Amino acid sequence: MRLAVLGRTHWLLDSARALLRAGHSITFVATAPAAPEYRATAEDFAKLAKEAGAAFFEDVDCNAPAFIQTLRKSGAEIGVSMNWPKLIGPETCAAVARGILNAHAGDLPRYRGNACPNWAILNGESHVGLCVHAMDPAEIDAGPIFARTSFALSADTHITEVYEWLSNAVPDLYVKAIANAANPSFTPEDQQASGARPLRCHPRRPEDGLIDWKASAENICRLVRASSRPFAGAFSFLDGARRVTVWRARLAALNQDLSAVPGQILGRGSGGGVLVATGAGVLELTETSLDEGRLPASNRYRLTNAR
Repeated sequence: MRLAVLGRTHWLLDSARALLRAGHSITFVATAPAAPEYRATAEDFAKLAKEAGAAFFEDVDCNAPAFIQTLRKSGAEIGVSMNWPKLIGPETCAAVARGILNAHAGDLPRYRGNACPNWAILNGESHVGLCVHAMDPAEIDAGPIFARTSFALSADTHITEVYEWLSNAVPDLYVKAIANAANPSFTPEDQQASGARPLRCHPRRPEDGLIDWKASAENICRLVRASSRPFAGAFSFLDGARRVTVWRARLAALNQDLSAVPGQILGRGSGGGVLVATGAGVLELTETSLDEGRLPASNRYRLTNAR
């Protein structure tokens, strides 16, 4: 099939190359400025377009007349997209004969919108979903699903592992979805038929990783796991001064009861990390970064949520 590629991230770039290897052609490539955590840039997509002999656009406005006209002239039969920074409108979707498919890292029809894997960890879900669905210009992440898969979450899964999984899962799922779309006997999954109430997830910012030590150890651990690399990390302040970034943490079980102020450092844990009291339970910080030095394990110190 002749494909249009619209979006960002190395996942989409790798998906385009996987689809080329599967025998498809690319006639149109469009991208926008990359986010800081992305491993593919606009230059990478420009190189893809050159290699494929495809028209190339670098512009956030994918609904401009010139963009739509070039897309239509490219002769693309179907589009593949991921992480476009603005809503792709009805005219752009209609410029491709079979519409545009979107890879969405969320368990549809429930998880729609932004940062769905992070929110799934924060909400204590058992898994993160990945779906390739047709774009519906009238409603976000609402179109029929052409392929789906999932990744199991445990109490130790950090967003880092989810992103590593996505690196392989997105290209594989796109190859499957395009094969399904080309199969005349395939019927895509109607999201509306499930009757599930959608959960609209909204973007997260680096400052959302600020730790409130009065929360439970379980909830703080979820925040750490959802905020780790490639994101900015959960963070706190040592005695209200130096910033501490927490990359990894786990729940700790002590063989004694405890009286301590939330955020108070208790000592070293069995895993070699620093034990910290919370509003309910104890957390072991197993990987941290501290401005100007190493996080001390002495109970003379406290972590706070304000500088």
